[in-house]
Amino acid sequence: MMSKEECLEKMREKGAQDAQQVQEQAESMTGTELNGKKEVIPEFRAAVEKMNMLERKVGFVCKSTAGRVVRLLQKYDSSIYTAEPEDLPAQWGFVWSDDPAHALPFIALSTSPYSEGNCCTENGVVYRSKINNNVWAPSAYPQGWEKVE
Repeated sequence: MMSKEECLEKMREKGAQDAQQVQEQAESMTGTELNGKKEVIPEFRAAVEKMNMLERKVGFVCKSTAGRVVRLLQKYDSSIYTAEPEDLPAQWGFVWSDDPAHALPFIALSTSPYSEGNCCTENGVVYRSKINNNVWAPSAYPQGWEKVE
């Protein structure tokens, strides 16, 4: 029978393996798939503490403090540019989900527009984009969005 410590160590090893597998497959995964794996995607701050974004591979995925899954588009010195991915849109691509359960508050980023089918929330309501390259909030361009019941 395993001790509590041995069991915890096995769980940590499994979590690390799952996280590594997601990083290896991230390039070919959809936003919906990546958002479904949030529990094994590292937090942005923890990732920065562990390794500078100059040393990370383009395509590295993590979660911003706001809970958004992001992909590294361009390496940069994260010891100098310490802002969150939402404030560094040239370095980070946002990965939106088609699953309403993973919808997060809308943010306007011309570098990461919503595609047809992607979901967001506004004022507590979930919306799905009806168009590609959607950079408008549901309230600003309602014809580009449909409410998800």
